[in-house]
Amino acid sequence: MAREFTLSVVAPDREVVTASAVSVVAPGVDGYFGVMAGHVPVVSALKPGILEYVDNSNGRHYVYVGGGFVQVGSDKVTVLADEARSAVDLDVSDAERSLEEARKALRGEDSTMTQPEAMLELDRATARLKAARSAK
Repeated sequence: MAREFTLSVVAPDREVVTASAVSVVAPGVDGYFGVMAGHVPVVSALKPGILEYVDNSNGRHYVYVGGGFVQVGSDKVTVLADEARSAVDLDVSDAERSLEEARKALRGEDSTMTQPEAMLELDRATARLKAARSAK
């Protein structure tokens, strides 16, 4: 049986996940990376994406993160996310609306978003949509 560690995912407004996990895959700015118990200590920046973790009964869980940082220790992984939600709490239609709004802004159509805001929202909305669909 794989060794467990504690996973905490925290957003500015709430704690999203506190669970025992045997592995985590996180969206680092240089690409996705995996963590298991006993990993060397690391601090890494995160980009918008899907954090996946496996619990001790081999269940897979998905969490949308909108960027932030992760701190890895030998027995704990802490994610400080700009925004985060469990995939089961995400609404596909809301993510699709956000994605379309970002696309409109990038096409130069009438929007309240600037181009840089639209690019970030495009990444975040795409990640939310993928996470929401992975939970279904």
